[in-house]
Amino acid sequence: MAEGPVSTERLFQQLDDLIADIIDQFASQGHGTVTVIETLQDVLAKLQVAYDRDPDPQDDKVEEIEE
Repeated sequence: MAEGPVSTERLFQQLDDLIADIIDQFASQGHGTVTVIETLQDVLAKLQVAYDRDPDPQDDKVEEIEE
């Protein structure tokens, strides 16, 4: 996968478009735009902490609980 300014700019634009759509969707449901943005920031911060702790959680084995 190519890294660098071109792919970074493309990623930025794609995320910008998706996030704008998310903001519009929730704002049209009656949530204030500022509230949606603040909540997105909280969600992203939470995800960043989680991925910092465990970058690939799907690699973790899930132990089944016996009843």
